[in-house]
Amino acid sequence: MTNTSVDTKQSSNGTAGFVRRMLANTGPLLILVALWIILMILSEPFRNPRTWGLLALEVAAIGVVAAGQTFVILTGGIDLSVEAMVSFAGVVAAILIAGTSIAGGQVANGLPSVVAIAVALAAGIGIGMFQGMLITLFRMNPLIVTLGFRSMLLGVALVWTRGAGINILKDGPLTAITTVIRVGNFPIPVPFLIAVVVYLASWFVLKHTKFGRYTYAIGGNETAARLSGIRVDLVKATIYGISGFLAAIGGIMVMGRLQSGAYQNGTNMTLASVAAVVIGGTSLSGGIGGIWGTLIGVTIIRIVEAGMVYLDVPSTAKEIVIGAIIVLAVMLDVIRRGEVPWLRIRRRAG
Repeated sequence: MTNTSVDTKQSSNGTAGFVRRMLANTGPLLILVALWIILMILSEPFRNPRTWGLLALEVAAIGVVAAGQTFVILTGGIDLSVEAMVSFAGVVAAILIAGTSIAGGQVANGLPSVVAIAVALAAGIGIGMFQGMLITLFRMNPLIVTLGFRSMLLGVALVWTRGAGINILKDGPLTAITTVIRVGNFPIPVPFLIAVVVYLASWFVLKHTKFGRYTYAIGGNETAARLSGIRVDLVKATIYGISGFLAAIGGIMVMGRLQSGAYQNGTNMTLASVAAVVIGGTSLSGGIGGIWGTLIGVTIIRIVEAGMVYLDVPSTAKEIVIGAIIVLAVMLDVIRRGEVPWLRIRRRAG
């Protein structure tokens, strides 16, 4: 009799655990599909393939930024400087392309966009790695370091542009990365294809390389990772470099699309990227999650924003909805990790 009840309880726990794992793995995708179906039913403009192309374009830049944020959060850190890096990289590239001085005014014919983009991306890697070095070598809190760099980078971008955007003319490379490829009636923006390549590369690194395994190990237990011989400081500094690099790519995408480098280009990307990562199933405490969930999280956020427009929801409510999504995402993350005492008590009592 006792054995039967124990077996029944173990079977129940196993079933509940399986359901929780399935919800954690497929929950964001189910939410995305549900939102898509609802908008297809309620909004006629949303059924237009052109709308999907615009949605893909909106997903691209923030998606690339969120990919870098995923690496950081998997180690248990956070990068609050990404939106500033988006703006800073765009401003640097625009200044070099337009041939203007920091104080303003034309001083040269400008550099080819390939060179300007390379400089901006190199700056993103360098600044990101420098933040990682401060965090690891001086054991500084990543929240404080990246928040400080957010303020500095935005300040530099503001001083260099004097609050006004630096307009540029597109040359061949910039035109290529901002065009739209049509496949039948479906427009596919090149920035979205770039984002897909970034996600494929990120997935490969995280799942099929030592660096990816080290990333998860550090997020799971940094002390154990250090004792096992992993060069934790080097890995974490590199990860912040990756975040800076991908944020800079996002900045180039936004700058190319707007044909302007401005300090406002990255507005709200930090909150959106963190929310996308958490919605996608990556734990804020690190060690658990994956890159494809982040892409789903980004798409969910952009679909919610688009849905508010197509359903004539007042634009003033946008911040309320995004804030609610972030709070709910963090709440689900805490529940998923089993860190709510009263929920644990009820489970044991059952």
